Amino acid sequence: MEPLKLVIIEDDEAHFSLMKRAITKEFPNALLYHFQEATTCLEGLDGIIPTVIITDYLLPGMNGIEFLETLRQKDGDIPVIMITGQGDENIAVRAMKSGAIDYLVKSRDFFTLLPAVIEKVVRKNRLEQSLLKFEKRFQDIAENISDWVWEMDAQGSYIYSNPVVEDITGYCCDEVIGKYFYDFFSSDNKTILKERIFKLMAELKPIKSFDNILVRKDGFEVIMETSGVPCLDKNGNLICYRGVNRDISERKRAESRIRRLSQQLLKAQETERQMISCELHDRVAQDLSASKIGFDMLLKDQPALDTAVKEKMLDISNCLQRAINAIRDLSYDLQPPALAEMGLVKALEIYCEEFSTQLGIKVDFQSAGLNLFRLDSNTEIHLYRLVQEGLNNIRKHADTDRAVVRLVGVFPNIILRIEDSGKGFDIQKREHELGDEKRMGLRSMKERTGLLGGQMIVQARPMQGTRIFIKIPCQEEVRESQKAYIDY
Repeated sequence: MEPLKLVIIEDDEAHFSLMKRAITKEFPNALLYHFQEATTCLEGLDGIIPTVIITDYLLPGMNGIEFLETLRQKDGDIPVIMITGQGDENIAVRAMKSGAIDYLVKSRDFFTLLPAVIEKVVRKNRLEQSLLKFEKRFQDIAENISDWVWEMDAQGSYIYSNPVVEDITGYCCDEVIGKYFYDFFSSDNKTILKERIFKLMAELKPIKSFDNILVRKDGFEVIMETSGVPCLDKNGNLICYRGVNRDISERKRAESRIRRLSQQLLKAQETERQMISCELHDRVAQDLSASKIGFDMLLKDQPALDTAVKEKMLDISNCLQRAINAIRDLSYDLQPPALAEMGLVKALEIYCEEFSTQLGIKVDFQSAGLNLFRLDSNTEIHLYRLVQEGLNNIRKHADTDRAVVRLVGVFPNIILRIEDSGKGFDIQKREHELGDEKRMGLRSMKERTGLLGGQMIVQARPMQGTRIFIKIPCQEEVRESQKAYIDY
């Protein structure tokens, strides 16, 4: 910290000496500059840049009030302490109005009080300078940032806005001040969003990444991401909210394009799987079946063959049968026929039963509420694949003999839960292993869920199993005569 630079204007040498002694006793490193009259001091200030000026009121040529007025025109940031004679309170009042930061009366304890007054003035001035720096820093950031920085009172009316608001909404700052935050909302969801924001304000909660649509002055809509924090008084009462609005219209459009392209890619993949499934089932499997039948007939028509040759031919016939079974299983896995013929629930029942039989992992599958929805084929195949991928992850990594699958329709969402009591894993550690092959299953499920506009939550702990919770919105209407309460 820089040493104190104290300028003292005092024409009485004896009084100055006593002041100097009192000051240096408390501030031994302080630099003192003495002037006997105000005019000379004003001429030499530029080379000193003092921390505080201490001036007597009665001075030759120019009194203390005149000095203050002249100093304010030249440099209004230097704090001044005015010294007045005993009983000169009126002069002290005039000095404060002229810009003095404090005053001190020449009393018996003057030299005792002087260091404390200096310390108070220095502390106050440094605090004010610090506040000015923070204010300037905030102003520089707020006026140059690309986001809309705002402040609104406890009733939701804007009391501050940075100039960027005009670029985003078309309204200048003066037009925004005094308006309520919901005045800019699109009429489609205005009431709902207004209630949600006021609920957060009533609970004194922060506003976190709140997406909303605002209508510009020219009538066009922009998608905003709003974040804000409450400011409270010392009694915990709400004073205002301060926050930022970010225009995410372009990001949302890009995400929508990516989502559509990804959906088209998945649809193309499912179409390709269907073609490969048909090719395997209708051609490759049929050709192998015909080969096996011909091979078996040849074996039957040659009873005189050597026993060793017959055993070899039987081995080949069995190998052909295994290949036929494998190809048919692969064909059904690529395009499960039960999905189109019997619907999603029945297809998943069959898959879970076959999974249990083949791998020895008992799958407890239950479904409810799906009869309330009319799902399209795209949603059905995605849900089927999510169950398929979830169970395959359990088979590969869980080291357990039991799994649970729940598929529930609770309008307007479809909820899928897949869990096991296996060895689990450390989620945070796994998040850093994005390139690990073991991570691909969960990542694929998360991407597929995202393409359906849903959310996926994974809960896991080492040796405490894994639980996957998926919620997918469905726009299909509930059939009018059916209402269901599902304890999920």
